[in-house]
Amino acid sequence: MSPKAARKGGHILGQILWYLVPQKRKKLSIENIYRANITKDAKIAEKISKEAAVRLGDIGVSMFRFLLLNKENIEKYVTITGKEKLDKIKAMNQGCILAANHCGNWEIEGAALSLFGYPILAVGMEQSNKGFDKFLRKYRSMVGQKVEYKTGVRNIYKRLREGYFVGLLCDQDPGATGILSPLFGEETLTPTGPAHLAIMTDLPVIPVFIHMKENGLYEIVVEDPLYVRQGKSKKEKVQLLTDEINECLEKWIRTYPEEWFWLHNRWKHTDRLYGQKEGTK
Repeated sequence: MSPKAARKGGHILGQILWYLVPQKRKKLSIENIYRANITKDAKIAEKISKEAAVRLGDIGVSMFRFLLLNKENIEKYVTITGKEKLDKIKAMNQGCILAANHCGNWEIEGAALSLFGYPILAVGMEQSNKGFDKFLRKYRSMVGQKVEYKTGVRNIYKRLREGYFVGLLCDQDPGATGILSPLFGEETLTPTGPAHLAIMTDLPVIPVFIHMKENGLYEIVVEDPLYVRQGKSKKEKVQLLTDEINECLEKWIRTYPEEWFWLHNRWKHTDRLYGQKEGTK
């Protein structure tokens, strides 16, 4: 399947998915866009919301394209800006923490990084639907990714010491386990896993993003490595590194707002806990 055909197929699938999204979730998506101060224009907000959801169709189609991707042809479909940063770490035979996110086609991103020769370990939650969970694991492993569930810090620590590039999501609501960190102009509960692992291992956190270009091909962008600030308390180290991750994430989302997963209730627990503190909810 050519990039043009895949893009067309993904768009059609995305339109169907958008039609199936509940109105309540569509409303949440638009409210999130307003809250992030991406725009105050209703038509633009609705356009961004729809485009972001329709792009999920591209992700769905790309899963089946895994059958066609290999180390010999991956460069025809994906380029990496900042590749030298990953090459340097790999050459040193050390691991790193990838600050993963739901920007662009994250499935193609993980597959491409693996096919480019990087030892990728995707850490995620087990899906409630066993059939879908099996499907995801199978297709991700087809391109060389190692997939593990959140099995504990010790196991992830071991993988990092083995030289794996461990991908940890940094853009979802972590519940009460997160810390408050600036995001889109407000203090937002944010996952601390990447920061804690960086402190434990003295390894860098590297934000990575993916963007679909006009021609239907993809560009992965590797940001500069983020390191633990020395001479600080552990609490300060976690806070500072988490703040830097959020800063990179926000900058990217503001550049490509139509590619982030706005349907997610990102501020659910932030609002809930703030409400409890203030006695307003």
